[in-house]
Amino acid sequence: MIHTNPINDSKFQFHEYCGFCKNRCEDVTISSDYILVTNIWNEKENIEQTFDWISMQTKKPRIWLWIDDGSADGSKNEIERCQTKLPETEFWVESMPSKTIGNLDTIGVAYQKILPALIKKIDQSGVEYFAVMDVDTEPCPNYFPRLIWLLERYQKIGVVAGIPLGEVGKRRVKLPMGGGKVVRWSIVRQIQEYWDIAPDTLLNIKALARGYTLRTFRVPLRLERPTTGFSSKGVFRLGRLNYYVGRPFWAVFFRALRRLFLRDHGTQMMRGYLYERKRGTWNCTDPDVLKYYGRGSNPISALIDVIRYVGNE
Repeated sequence: MIHTNPINDSKFQFHEYCGFCKNRCEDVTISSDYILVTNIWNEKENIEQTFDWISMQTKKPRIWLWIDDGSADGSKNEIERCQTKLPETEFWVESMPSKTIGNLDTIGVAYQKILPALIKKIDQSGVEYFAVMDVDTEPCPNYFPRLIWLLERYQKIGVVAGIPLGEVGKRRVKLPMGGGKVVRWSIVRQIQEYWDIAPDTLLNIKALARGYTLRTFRVPLRLERPTTGFSSKGVFRLGRLNYYVGRPFWAVFFRALRRLFLRDHGTQMMRGYLYERKRGTWNCTDPDVLKYYGRGSNPISALIDVIRYVGNE
């Protein structure tokens, strides 16, 4: 198991952590095209490095859509400056009004404004897959080709992602994370409304609602910043999300209790739920989201869920 992220190791070799490549990063051949989506707020200093990472992909994106959620640091100009690094890729930069403070809980607002308006244009481009990557994420050279290869091989899977170094063994639920996720475009194009807090989670939910499965595979990527899902801040946000979707107190309490047993920020989850409950401002009406988060809301089933997890540790 990997416990550290060797992000500064100049001798680092991705294939040593890959579940597919052995003695080197092996070539993966695919014919399908994909659109890559990166959302940012004031990330100018990281943009050129992100271009360098994507330029190493053995299959470049057909389109690279940048969703600029109101940057005020010249990020858009930096994207335009770096475009020559990928001459075969078409770039779309869509910007929200400038803001002085970024807010992850409203990134879905930008998605709602931008993506539904681009459905026809994306359809015309002929891409078959929708990939998401953040500017702090370095994918292995075959990252997107390999995941698309897996989607083409396993038609029942709707969403896939690799696993960040340092999180191997931690992803018990096997849910594909946001940065590094690949989704069938046929799933994404049916989404007419994005909720404000978690568009990447919505992609998973919509895939499940349409009968697809979700998978993570040992295709490696490195992060300069840890994913929020395994941090106290991320679990606090998850607690807020549980209130947003109407999950009852007992269901959240038992899930927080389970996290306490696992030493996985259970207190922060309960605090996040109670914080948002006190504000009482969020609500979600998407039937697929409500159905997904409604599972296990009964106190007895939630308690059984706790016992199952503790018993497996």
